[in-house]
Amino acid sequence: MIEAIRRFLEESLPADGRRTKHDDLQLAAAALLIEVMSADYHEEESERAAIARAVGTLFGLTPQEGARLVDRAQEELRHATDDYEFTSQINRGFSAQQKEALMEALWQVAYADGDIDMYERHYLGKLAELLYIPRSSFICAKLRVCGASDGR
Repeated sequence: MIEAIRRFLEESLPADGRRTKHDDLQLAAAALLIEVMSADYHEEESERAAIARAVGTLFGLTPQEGARLVDRAQEELRHATDDYEFTSQINRGFSAQQKEALMEALWQVAYADGDIDMYERHYLGKLAELLYIPRSSFICAKLRVCGASDGR
């Protein structure tokens, strides 16, 4: 058990033992991607694959690094009480363009199964407000991912 904890810490933290601001931002974004996947109470393999692609694209991570990030984010979510700790970090550390790229990735995860559930749609709207993403950018991100045919 102690060996497993040691390995987890070695993989999760930089060599000096501290998480950097960049690590915290990646972790916060990954946590929100996971939350979108869970919003409709059905976790599909296509959504998991969309999360892996998103963290790779957003942060330039290898598949292995992305998998470790997602594992760490899932652990953080077990201890989180709400989304504020994640959205506040992103608001402090991401530019408007980075937040819009994250919003598009969130839509990609929600739409990975070919349908946007009402719970996913509500959660994405809530995140857009918490991240101060303009409504026009929110809708444009949706249209880029889902296309104009999804009129919901």
